[in-house]
Amino acid sequence: MNKSVSFLILILYSNFTFAECKNANVYESIDCYEQQLKIDKTKLNQSYQKLYKSLDTMGQKALENSQKSWLNYKNTHCDELVAYFATQAQGAGSKLITLSCNADLTQERIKQLKDLE
Repeated sequence: MNKSVSFLILILYSNFTFAECKNANVYESIDCYEQQLKIDKTKLNQSYQKLYKSLDTMGQKALENSQKSWLNYKNTHCDELVAYFATQAQGAGSKLITLSCNADLTQERIKQLKDLE
């Protein structure tokens, strides 16, 4: 597949979630996504802990298994599969693509956990 087509597909797939991140240059966008991911990981942990505390032992075990499976999926999808295709992009664009993927999936997971509260 042509490098520019691969890059375009990944950009469209990643669906840049954070308006302030997508309007910057590549390096500013990378910094923005890294900062946003740090914030979102904290939010994710807070949502997880809140939900965990509200569950009985069986529910807690189910949530633990679900979270482990989700983390495995996110890491495999973004950091392996998307990263592989992102290497077809030139320069820092590949890092931006993987960060965007991680950001999108993390925000989706936060919403999923909040919907269960």
